[in-house]
Amino acid sequence: MLKKLNVFAAICGLCWVMPSLAEQFEPKTLEIVTLQNGAQVQLNDDFTWQYLLLNTQSETTASVETSNAVLPVAVAASETPLANSESSHSPERLSDIAINQAELLKSTAKNGVKISLLNSQWDDKDRLGLHFQLVNTGTKNYVQILLEVSLYADSGTVLTQQEVKVWQAIFRMPDTYLRKEQSRTSEILWFEGVDKTQWDKQLLSLKITNMESR
Repeated sequence: MLKKLNVFAAICGLCWVMPSLAEQFEPKTLEIVTLQNGAQVQLNDDFTWQYLLLNTQSETTASVETSNAVLPVAVAASETPLANSESSHSPERLSDIAINQAELLKSTAKNGVKISLLNSQWDDKDRLGLHFQLVNTGTKNYVQILLEVSLYADSGTVLTQQEVKVWQAIFRMPDTYLRKEQSRTSEILWFEGVDKTQWDKQLLSLKITNMESR
């Protein structure tokens, strides 16, 4: 009987750990499809999808046509509709589709949390400040969320890429958590070394890299 109880306790412990571990793993690509407007979409094995926004000089990705009957299913299932592609080739630049539809770049989502750019501003030190809105429609309360922000020049070339804490709660103060069914705004996050004359189109891409919940 004692042995059975020990096994049961081990299983319960594993079940408690697994959800937090799952947040650390990236979805695997099942297929890449090309929409009628030329934009490419990556379909993942966790029933999410994301736009592929980056081009490279050596990129030769084959296009796969989709019908209007298939696309709405993918869109309805998506939880991460706005994220940048990850490519090992260089140099990289935003695709023309992404540049011409800059609004697609200003939000991203993961595990029920959507992050959107609210506004931007410049200070007297020529630093760029970005302000974000976070909406939690999931089932967990988050104490820290890391966001990778890539800023692009009007030509589509990368200016800078930084990982920032878009949300940070105070230890043992639940009122500071990003709680389920809650909308909060981030502090202003500052970026240095961005040429103001090259960021008129406000091109950027966002990717949630880490989430810690309680």
